Parts: sequence; structure tokens; C-alpha cells
Amino acid sequence: MPRKSETETADYITTALLLLMEKKAFSRITVTEVCEKAGVSRMSFYRCFPSRLDILRRKCAAITDEFLQRSGLSFQRDPLQQYLITLFTHLYQHRDLIELLRRSDLLYIIKDDITRVFLSLYENVYGEYKARFISGGLFDVFCLWVQNGFRETPEELALQLRHMLEQ
Repeated sequence: MPRKSETETADYITTALLLLMEKKAFSRITVTEVCEKAGVSRMSFYRCFPSRLDILRRKCAAITDEFLQRSGLSFQRDPLQQYLITLFTHLYQHRDLIELLRRSDLLYIIKDDITRVFLSLYENVYGEYKARFISGGLFDVFCLWVQNGFRETPEELALQLRHMLEQ
């Protein structure tokens, strides 16, 4: 029987964890449960991930990196409202994953990812403080939007933010 590639194994583990998170909080899920659900050994798990949290970090980073590559989104180059609409539309499309993270108090993983992107792309442009200020503000607005059940459309939210920033 051919051996699974490490990427394939990591994908099985990720899927297993997300399925388990649909039924119970992240903090109550063990590595053993993830391995059983994924059909992999603990050795395979630790070959792919140092911890359960790293599964979610990898998932969020992969989604973010693929989105940025596909969209070409740029805070510096794109008009603010279009940037915000594109960003919030992307986040809305991943609301199921976001809800799993929220229920387990893990939205900070998204904050870390937003910060990672802003620092890597804009720290040399805006400086570290401004890049963190922008990413932190976007994350806080995102959290309120999630808390409110995505009440506004991405377009409505972008318009509200643009008006706030222009005043």
C-alpha cells in the first residue's frame, strides 16, 4: 500500500479536526481523537504538526495566502472601499470556519494571520506601528461583525468603515 504524502496526511488531520470541532469545543478534543478520525498514527500527526493549534494556524494561513495570490488585493494600491469589500467578502465566504473558531475562543488565530500579512507586506511601507494599528483595527471590526452574526453585508460594512475613516 502506498504511503500517504505528508501534505495529504496534514489535510486528513485538518479535516478530522474541523469535523470534530463541529461537535465539541477545541479544548476538549484530543490528539488521539484527531488521529482516529483522520486514520493516521500519532507519529504521523506530530510529523505534520507540533500541536493541535498548529492545524488551525496552517489552515487559516493557507486560506489567506491563496486568497491574496488569487485576488492580488493590496491595502496600499486598491481603493479603500474596494479593498474592504474584497476582504470582508472573503471572510464571509469562510464564515463556517470562523464560527468554529469563535465558538472555541480561537479568533485570535485570524488576528495573528492578519498581522502576519500586514507586517510582511506593509511594515516597510507604513512602519511597524501603523501596520499593526491597521491590522488590529480591521480585526476588531471583523470581531464585532462576527459577534453581530454578520448582520451587515460586506458592502455595507465597507461603506460604514470608509465613512468613519473619511470624517
